[in-house]
Amino acid sequence: MIKNYLEQSNDLPRTAVDRVYDDLLRRIVSLELPPGSQLVRGEMCSEYKVSQTPVREALLRLEQVGLVNVKPQSGTEVSYIDVKQLEQSHFLREALEFEVVRQLTLISNEGIVSQLREIVAMQEQVSTADSEDIIMFAKLDELFHRSMFTAIGHESLYKLVRSRSGHMDRVRRLHLPSEGKIRSVLAGHTAIIDAIASGSQDKAFEAMRDHLAGTISRVRILQEEFPEYFC
Repeated sequence: MIKNYLEQSNDLPRTAVDRVYDDLLRRIVSLELPPGSQLVRGEMCSEYKVSQTPVREALLRLEQVGLVNVKPQSGTEVSYIDVKQLEQSHFLREALEFEVVRQLTLISNEGIVSQLREIVAMQEQVSTADSEDIIMFAKLDELFHRSMFTAIGHESLYKLVRSRSGHMDRVRRLHLPSEGKIRSVLAGHTAIIDAIASGSQDKAFEAMRDHLAGTISRVRILQEEFPEYFC
């Protein structure tokens, strides 16, 4: 069911702007386009087989979420990771996800618990250091959190969180390839599910806090390891 959902979500009809935006976003957060990369509009028009307008609109959307710097006189470049913006997005996500798990402990949650366990089982299957598996692992991670928001009728708030997560996504990408990080994510997801299933708000808060703290706690270390990615 989850695999079918992921495949269907990729087949949704999209405008030319959406296609360009989605692909550039993917390439930026995966670090295929690292910070400082120059984005030449003419080249992108040829690559995506679109006119200037979709490219311009896609770049403006990326600028609004802080992932590119559009400079009319000197071109457009992928922005460097901004720790201040990263900390603000983490604050927003933590506040919202605490409320999400609180509400999930209060409702009849057998359905969402079953769905979350299925997602974690799929993550277990792709928990290798292979680059394609890492991409699928990250997609399933998004689906795990999105499913919780959807279960309480607030998927739009998840989209808000995602729109502010570009800097964190790139830091997570730097952090994720290690086996220890992948195992930590799986353990965190399992703890969240168990807490929701138990109906304990305190356990749910603690599990979510520990889970979300994993990457943010290593930002300074990653900044020292990869100074070329940070502003």
